[in-house]
Amino acid sequence: MYGPLLRKSDFWWMDAVNLKMTELLRKVLEEKGAMCSKSADDLMPFDRPTPEQAMQSGHKIRLASVALPLFRRENEWCISLMKRTEYPGVHSGQISIPGGEVERQDRSRLETAIREFREEMGVDLQPESLVSGLSERYIPPSKFAVSTYIAVLSEEPKWQIDSQEVAGVLTIPVSELLKEGALRATPIEIQTGVLVSLPAYHWQGEVIWGATAIILTEFAMVWSEMKALL
Repeated sequence: MYGPLLRKSDFWWMDAVNLKMTELLRKVLEEKGAMCSKSADDLMPFDRPTPEQAMQSGHKIRLASVALPLFRRENEWCISLMKRTEYPGVHSGQISIPGGEVERQDRSRLETAIREFREEMGVDLQPESLVSGLSERYIPPSKFAVSTYIAVLSEEPKWQIDSQEVAGVLTIPVSELLKEGALRATPIEIQTGVLVSLPAYHWQGEVIWGATAIILTEFAMVWSEMKALL
């Protein structure tokens, strides 16, 4: 659902193009989000459990939120991802959407996304810029149930990354996600010496796989549906 009714004055910082984009994303996610989620799942080689299924199986899940920044660069819509630093954990060095675990002081999943984005990327997000509706995804290796928000930004941010958590920023034109063959089977070393063929995106020498690839695939489905309304 769209959530509380917002007034136009709540969007004083947005230009007309960004406001229209926010409204269209909300419309498509409301009307066709479930279809886009299923289409993304159908492209994956195996079924991942939902958070509900994981809990029913006895897993103690952890809640997390991420925010996918969307902005125009030279009149082309782009997204940015972060490359995690190397650390002793299952997502070490991976390309991810900025975000993290819900903490005790967070009053909502949206507040988690805003806090984590500020901490990792050094950018404050306006709550009204965050569009919800993408599927909550369960990540078995870390047992996170991840809520994803799309952050429609008025301009490309000046990143001030936390170097302890973020090794770099990867900016990708949305059009690249829509190209034929953009998502392709790729050998991934899921643990030392174990290679598995998984769907992945490739950009500037980086491989984007796992939950991030699934979320981006669903986002690409939503984007394609939205383009039909323009």
